[in-house]
Amino acid sequence: MTHPVKEFIAKTCLTQNAFAVLHGISFQRLKDCLYGYTASIPQKIISVMIQNGYNAKDVQAQYLKWRRWKAEQELHSPSAATEGRTNP
Repeated sequence: MTHPVKEFIAKTCLTQNAFAVLHGISFQRLKDCLYGYTASIPQKIISVMIQNGYNAKDVQAQYLKWRRWKAEQELHSPSAATEGRTNP
């Protein structure tokens, strides 16, 4: 499963930092999106993608699908059961 924003940035041949700087996007906001911490792709990022021929609805739907997939992967990972817990 591919992250639509990561895929888009890779197609631009820019680093994530360069992408954020060139488009006036907070690097933290970009990282939050790339890690799936945002409920949807932030508007500034969507705007850049639309300018490059992407469909906002399709990209948002793909992002939500990726987020669900990522959560399921984390749920089923061996470390998920013990992550965040300390030994008594």
